[in-house]
Parts: sequence; structure tokens; C-alpha cells
Amino acid sequence: MNAARLLLGEHDPSRVALMCGPVEVTYGELRDRVARAASAWRSFGVVPGDRVAIKLPDNPEWVTAYLGAIWAGGVAVAVNPRIPADEWRTIVGEAGFRCLLAEPGDEAPSGFSGRVIAQGGWLRAAASAPPMAPHPMGDDAPAFWSHSSGTSGPPKAVVHAHRFAHHVARVAGELLDVRAGDRLFASSRMFFVYPLGNSLFAGLKLGATVVLDPRWPTAATLAATIVTARPTTFFSVPSMYRNLIKEGFASVFAQAGVRVCVSAGEALPTALRDDWRRQTGITLVDGYGASETLCLVLINCGEGDAMVPAPGVEVAAVRAQDRGAPTRVRIRTPTQALGYWMRPDADALYFRDGAFCPADLFRPTPRGAWRFAGREDSLVKIRGRWVDLIALEERLALACPDISEAAAVSVTDGDGVAEVAFFYALKPGAPADAGSALQALAAALPPYQRPRSLHAVQSLPRTATGKLLRRRLATMAVAS
Repeated sequence: MNAARLLLGEHDPSRVALMCGPVEVTYGELRDRVARAASAWRSFGVVPGDRVAIKLPDNPEWVTAYLGAIWAGGVAVAVNPRIPADEWRTIVGEAGFRCLLAEPGDEAPSGFSGRVIAQGGWLRAAASAPPMAPHPMGDDAPAFWSHSSGTSGPPKAVVHAHRFAHHVARVAGELLDVRAGDRLFASSRMFFVYPLGNSLFAGLKLGATVVLDPRWPTAATLAATIVTARPTTFFSVPSMYRNLIKEGFASVFAQAGVRVCVSAGEALPTALRDDWRRQTGITLVDGYGASETLCLVLINCGEGDAMVPAPGVEVAAVRAQDRGAPTRVRIRTPTQALGYWMRPDADALYFRDGAFCPADLFRPTPRGAWRFAGREDSLVKIRGRWVDLIALEERLALACPDISEAAAVSVTDGDGVAEVAFFYALKPGAPADAGSALQALAAALPPYQRPRSLHAVQSLPRTATGKLLRRRLATMAVAS
């Protein structure tokens, strides 16, 4: 098999596969371009098993180069075009890339400049190369790498096999009801595995149209794309849904005919889900997935506050626990990664007995569903009592409507005693006494939940994929 060939399938060659502004690429054109891109990779010395980095904005050329690497038997690695220099050096140093495809002027770390292919030269090579047949690969042969979000340390390279393509469209097809006539659009860029697996891969497998936008996402650019491209299915993260509401763009979604809105990447506050439904009439689908699972593995389509396993996914507690107590889970999914690149300790910690065991915690319900309970580091003991930092954040943010986003972290005081520090950003135009109102609300909490310090910030620190950086907040709290 070959995953790229399987994704592109035998869809109607005249159907539009990709939209990027005014540019449309049909399935027939995309298959031809990918086959030529594979041949171009070969001309640059790429042989089956070689890794190639693609460090470009989202556009049809990105898709062509990425799928072309897989078509040729190589291993495609999408890289954030705005990646910090230190992370870029780490990734390049550990990967042993054969080639690095980048924009003109984008310098590779020292020692790798001879492997950089500028986008202009790549386009010329791909246009003139003869199409090649897809290179046959084994189901368990590596097809692409993704990188973990880096919220708990340096990003880890997650290795996915060609077999992902057999099952990658089940959530989109069976739960989101995506069909060939639909258009899928994700706010996050394709170097993030959430849109890569659930929008691009799933959309192509189902013969739908995938909408791309090379711009770095903001609420305004997303709204503009929604108006012009009119997608039926939209994937985003809670922080972006919050920004769309805050900046007055939520109503655009209903007017443009968006049918399904999916939220994943971080915990979805109930208040935000309710606010989105009031303003758009669309119920947010709440999903949970990871770089290691590729697709969403737990889904809540809008009923209650618990998620159920996605089709073909099994979820169970890692070990027996008290009824309703938070626990790590063991996830078995056909889109699961092979493991991490050169990280045996991490493999032993997170991949056990053929399943993936994330550091996130869940509470089981009597009916076999699961409620997200935060990460292991978000459940902390204060004054001998367990405190759920995520629940605390939501409680204070819900009670103080002038807060746009909030986060709680555990830090130790000068005597080594754990305490809670609370960070918050206010909505534009919030009254001058909003901070005092929050202080009064916090003072009314039980002593073990009560934040010892409140910190007003312009915005919360996040990764390039929108995930909260609690470690940075903890450092800020200690330094203040």
C-alpha cells in the first residue's frame, strides 16, 4: 500500500480537492502533481525511508510536496514556518533530514544549509518531473512525523505509519457526516496534527474539498475565509472560538452556512460552548485527540458534558480506581502512532501493551463515557486537599463575565508550601473595577481553593498550536 495513494483514491478527477483563495485544484490535478512531486523528491536524492522537512505556509504546494514525499516512500515532516530557532535546531539535529524545503531566505541551522531546497527551485523541479507510480510500502512503514505540542517539555517526534490512511476518515464520515460535497476548513496550520489528520487527511479520503489559508490565523482572517470559501465543517481550538466571539465574528458562521463546528486541542469550557451556541445556533462538537492518535478519539456531539469513544476506538482506565476518580486511560485506536523517534523512556511511559496512555486525566461515567479532568499536573494537592485547576479556572471565569481567558497554576511559597496563582486577561472595555470583583470572588472560595495571588495579563502564553503553557505561568508567578 501507499498512504498518499490511498488518500487520493479514485475520486472524480473533476471534483475540487483543494481551495486556497481563488485557486482551486481538482483531484485529477492533485494526483498528477503529487506523482510529479514524488519524482522530484527522487531527483533530489530522496529514497524510501528518508525524512524530508517541509517548512512552508499552508497552500496547494505544501500539500503537493508533503503527499509527494509519502508517495515516493519518504517520511514527510511538517514544520511550523514560525518555529523558534532553538526548537528548529533541535528538530533538525535529531532527524537526519535528507532535504529541507523552505521559503527563499529561510536559513537552516548550521551544517544543514546544503540540504535546503528553496521553494522556487522546488516548484520548477516538480513541474518538469515525470509522474511516478506510488512506491509500495508496508502498513507499518513510517509515512510521516508529527511533533507533540511541547506543553510538558521539548517537542517529541511522533512516528506515524502508512496504515493510518485506512481509518483516518471514520470520525469525519461517521460522526460529522462529511461527504464528498462538503468543504472542510481548520483554523490551525497543517503542521499541527489536529487539522492534518481531521481536516486534510480525512477530507481527501472522503473526496471532500479542503480549504487552505497560508495566512497566520486570526479571528479576522478566519472570518474572511469563512465568508469567501463557505466551508460546511470547521475545526478550531477553544481559544480561537473565544476570540471569534470577542471580536464579533461568530455570527458569520451561521450566515455562511457552516454546519458543523469542532473544538479540540484543549479543554472546552461549558460557558464557551453555551455562548457559541447562543450566538451562532451551532452546537460545538467537543473532541479529544493527541499527536500520538492522529484523529479525535473521544467525542461529545453536544449532549451532556462527557465524551464517548470514536468509532473503532477503545478506552479504558490504566488501572482500577475509586468510582468517579480521575485516572489516566489506555487508548487503542487504528490511527495510533508507532511511537516516538529515539525516545525509549517516553515510549515506555506513554505506549503500553499496544495502546497509547496520555498524561491527561479523565473521570469515567456509569454509561461508559469520559469527562476530561485535566492533565496530571493540573490536579494538585493544596493544604491536604485535591484541587482541580481547570475546574477552578472555569468556576472563576464563569462567575466573572469580564474575564476573556484564565489559568491557574500551582507554585510553592518561600517555605515550600504549594499554593495557587491565578492569571487572567480581561475583555476589551471591561470596567475598571473588574479586578476587584474577581478578588472578592476568589476570597469567597474555600481556603484550599483560594488563589494566593492574582495576576492580570494581556494574554495567556500559548504554544504555536494554541495550547496553554502552564510551565511559563508558573515561572512568571515565582518571578513576580
